[in-house]
Amino acid sequence: MSDRAFQWGATGLSVAVLVWIVLGTVMHILGTIWVILTGLVLWLVGNGAMLYYWGKDYMSRM
Repeated sequence: MSDRAFQWGATGLSVAVLVWIVLGTVMHILGTIWVILTGLVLWLVGNGAMLYYWGKDYMSRM
């Protein structure tokens, strides 16, 4: 994974999670606390996975 792909992926995931939290809270999809918790978990897992694959690619370039 290139540096640019990682940057755009992390930015896109952050925007998607923020949209999920705002829309989920406004539209009462789940309880407010569950919308926030699922958004944070999704953000942590998604960014962690991207960081893992970006790190593997980065170390292979060394």
